[in-house]
Amino acid sequence: MRTIAVAAALSAALAGFPCWAKYPERPIRLIVPYPAGGTTDVLARLVAKVMAEALGQEVFVDNRAGAATIVGVDAAARAPNDGYTILLATATSFAVNPHIYKKLPYRLDEFIPIGFIGEAPILLVSPVSYPARNLPELVSRLKADTAGTAIATTGKGGFSHLTAAMFFNAIGARYRDVPYRGEAPAIQDVVGGQVNLYFGSMPGTLSHVSAGRLRAYGVTSEQRSPSAPAIPSFAEQGLPQVVATSWFGLSAPKGTSSDIIATLGAALAKAMKEQSMRDRLAQEGAVTREMSPAGFADYIRRDNERWGVIVRAAGVEAE
Repeated sequence: MRTIAVAAALSAALAGFPCWAKYPERPIRLIVPYPAGGTTDVLARLVAKVMAEALGQEVFVDNRAGAATIVGVDAAARAPNDGYTILLATATSFAVNPHIYKKLPYRLDEFIPIGFIGEAPILLVSPVSYPARNLPELVSRLKADTAGTAIATTGKGGFSHLTAAMFFNAIGARYRDVPYRGEAPAIQDVVGGQVNLYFGSMPGTLSHVSAGRLRAYGVTSEQRSPSAPAIPSFAEQGLPQVVATSWFGLSAPKGTSSDIIATLGAALAKAMKEQSMRDRLAQEGAVTREMSPAGFADYIRRDNERWGVIVRAAGVEAE
């Protein structure tokens, strides 16, 4: 009887032992709300690879592009909160879209922050064949185009579209939005001269600028980027209104166990300490910093409030 009692007690203890102790037991899906091949996708795959080594399980990327990241973010919000689906969260999804769209299928409180990856300013670029050689020449040319200059964006209400609206509002000129399904095809057409202007991410555009395929007119950080010290900021060129940074990190569906969040956060932190990862982010123009899940949540809240002011001033709205 004593043996049976001990066995029963042990069984009860094991039954109450949290399932996350074995986590992860199978591959983890990382939803990236951008097309394959773009800058954000490339960086997400780098993070996934290093995290997989720390977790002992594959972290595979599932590209769910469309509707200014809404398609992918909604898919993540609807996923089981078992730790086997996580989201590449971005400024577009969490800071900008809530102010742009009247009816989002997801809410910010449907996600739990895991950790921060990096942030980068935006670059205004054109083909090197474009006549304007610097920002003053560009502004003069844009103001003279009363029909509105065509500019590539990654969709109405997306980060590039909003930054374009901010810039053209600051200089008092008109523009025409040419939307693309992601940054990779937009950059391809700008390099080819099909569209002459684009506000792109540092990771996506900087290599083309360095290779002489694109010309850069300025960065949207308040000061010059350490990754591109030769490119002046818009603020130092007389446009202090044009300040914006994009960022990305990891989040999980609401209800995901705090212990799973901690496990994922530790794997991400380990990935971000890898010198090869930090070097690659710096090479692509992104700057990383250490943040706890709580710190990342506060970062998202503050950026969301800041972009709310910007969106209202720019008068950008979408259904």
